[in-house]
Amino acid sequence: MQFSTITEELQVTEFRKGIERELEAFFEAKGYRLIQPRIFQGYDSFVCSNLRQDSSKTVKVLGGDSRIFILRPDITTNILHQIFSKWEGSPPLKVYYNSKIYRNQPAGGILEHYQMGVESLGEDSLKGDQEMIEMAAALMGTLGEPFIIELGSSKYLDGFFKELDLDLETEGVLRDLISKKNRDGLRRRVRALGLEDTVLSTILEMEGNMESVLDRAKSYERNDEMMAALDELEGLREFFSTRALLRNIHFDLSMMPDLDYYDGIIFKGYALNTPKKILSGGRYDRLTQRFGKTVSAIGFMLDMDLVTRIRIKGEA
Repeated sequence: MQFSTITEELQVTEFRKGIERELEAFFEAKGYRLIQPRIFQGYDSFVCSNLRQDSSKTVKVLGGDSRIFILRPDITTNILHQIFSKWEGSPPLKVYYNSKIYRNQPAGGILEHYQMGVESLGEDSLKGDQEMIEMAAALMGTLGEPFIIELGSSKYLDGFFKELDLDLETEGVLRDLISKKNRDGLRRRVRALGLEDTVLSTILEMEGNMESVLDRAKSYERNDEMMAALDELEGLREFFSTRALLRNIHFDLSMMPDLDYYDGIIFKGYALNTPKKILSGGRYDRLTQRFGKTVSAIGFMLDMDLVTRIRIKGEA
């Protein structure tokens, strides 16, 4: 966030701190405890967990032993290193953070980005998914603007691609076309591969009403992983209907995760007059295996710069 005067910066900082205190009280009331993420992270470990991330955006630092470190560009992987190196208890473990990430800017300089978020480790998967979406909706509701939560599942398409056993390049092209909602490009590629009778022919139309999309997706089930993904989503749909959350859910089974480590439900929060995502998160059970303790895991982050800007505008 850019400021024209020091007075403006101090006023916005004070306003943001007030929001942070509200969120801290909210998280703590839900049983989450504060953790302070480390500033530095091993470069190799981050790249291994985020294969699609552009490493040129990471701020690199040379340590005293000539090892390369980075200023944290992502808080989840940073926290997992911190937790699993000394986790002596049994799950579940629930933490929240109030911190910053750092990224190189295309025009030079380093972007410092304020984030708050939560990580839930070791909770029952369905219960954890339900809690996360309900918390996300509650926080989006504090913005004072109409909002939606886009919801999908990376597990459904992951299961489909495993069944096809395509080479990595071809699968990558298909995933990129789906991510970009490139209907014409996807149609041509699907036809060239002889996959017209598969879910790829209609995947970009599988969005909107959750019940109708799930019913349609069931007709394309090919294996246990795809079936499990739909069963998990059906459990969420039933939960949402009892909490009157469905009106704020836009279901999209073609959603692609922003980060490689998501392997289940994925979700993003948007407000009416803000094109950028304000909140994003998802499930990342497989990622925990890299730290020697396999547990269920899910979390989300809030873009505090956007939250502050929207709340200030609402009070103007």
